[in-house]
Amino acid sequence: MATAIENRTTDTGQSVSTEGTGQIKITLTTRDESVAVPDVPLLVPLSLKRYGLSEVVNHLLATEKPIPFDFLINGELLRVSLQDYITSKGLSSESTIELEYTRSILPPTFLASYSHPDWVSSVDILKSSPPSKAPIVSGCYDGIVRTWSLAGQVTSEFSGHTGPVKSVKFLEDGKKIVSGSMDRSIRVWKVPGESRDEDEDAEETIAAVGSARIFTGHKAAVNNVATNSATSRILSAGADCAVGLWTSSYKQAPPATVVASTREANGKRRRKVAPPSRGPISMLESHSGPVTGVIFDAQDPTVGYSVSLDHTIKTWDLVTSELVDTRITSFSLLSIAHLPRLSLLCCGSSARHVTLHDPRTSADETTTRTLYGHTNFVVSIAASPESEYMFSTASHDGTVRVWDVRANKSLYVIDRDTSAADTRTKVFGVDWSREVGIVSAGEDKRVQVNRGTDLDTAKVSS
Repeated sequence: MATAIENRTTDTGQSVSTEGTGQIKITLTTRDESVAVPDVPLLVPLSLKRYGLSEVVNHLLATEKPIPFDFLINGELLRVSLQDYITSKGLSSESTIELEYTRSILPPTFLASYSHPDWVSSVDILKSSPPSKAPIVSGCYDGIVRTWSLAGQVTSEFSGHTGPVKSVKFLEDGKKIVSGSMDRSIRVWKVPGESRDEDEDAEETIAAVGSARIFTGHKAAVNNVATNSATSRILSAGADCAVGLWTSSYKQAPPATVVASTREANGKRRRKVAPPSRGPISMLESHSGPVTGVIFDAQDPTVGYSVSLDHTIKTWDLVTSELVDTRITSFSLLSIAHLPRLSLLCCGSSARHVTLHDPRTSADETTTRTLYGHTNFVVSIAASPESEYMFSTASHDGTVRVWDVRANKSLYVIDRDTSAADTRTKVFGVDWSREVGIVSAGEDKRVQVNRGTDLDTAKVSS
């Protein structure tokens, strides 16, 4: 027999009443044993939404402080009332609905922003526990790579690029930083205070900030880089339509093929002397347009993925340097991330949406799902450290959005700090870590940090 939840006052002091409303029978389940409630049918008002259902669960748990929950029906997040849900699905109020509940990820709040002298193109967070003293690295259009403390202080500056830095990533647990630039080069910087590499001679040690290992091979700007610390490998996305595969070990890297260039000055040809550099393990050439994003498979570092303005997603075997698979989409693709537990590739497009792809399926089944919400290019994506279903996106519409693949629209929208700049300024990069939060970079010349508030004290929205 179902228990009626009727005219009960919850711990938040609000009443959940069935008076004047219809009812429906539900059962509540969860995978989190610490917040499990008895598995008995309940009669609840059809008017209840997420907040009211959270009150029901908290009442059953008799919690001292309310815990906000999300609710799923058949794997889909509930974002409307129970009445609206059963109406949209053509269900009867006489049916029994099974609701799975899980702790909510609360809206990230603004913590800080770090000022730069020019546009900030890229940001990366060092995923370490306990957090590093300088867990954030940024790449700037002034050509300088910077590391930051959570207090907003620059801990190191790495100068040497002769063009804007387009992408930065930590490597080898923060011992090194990799940057890609519009000057066509990739540089590997040694973080000050870290030990010398075993494969480096004493005279070759990167000892001073401002010196770096230089890797060349792209014929145009390097738009994006990805790193894998376990293998010391680097992937690069080039505007020359090529994907570069590199090793960060300078002694193991092949020599660069340096073509001496000339220029006319006072009627005489003058030779430019290129700095010492190393070349790629291989250049993977199949795209017909500039490559905009590259990643390693999150579970298999021998597999890489790339996206391009040519509308394609390509899968690469990094052992043989062979193209494994090509997915053709309807729009230019600008960014990519991997949700490994779901085996999904999230791709941001010039059409303002995010598409989800399963690389295991037939190439004919291109798009698994499309998520709408951004109003301009989606240029950067970062997977959530909190949930296998969630990720964040950065867009030229001036926002970062937080998504759950089980919902039809974004969960939260993060604007730029209004005290710092116009909220519609373009956002170029985003990353997300459990220790730091969501960090984004933009045209407002700032790196911004947002973090969710405490789950035990924050209020869940309806």
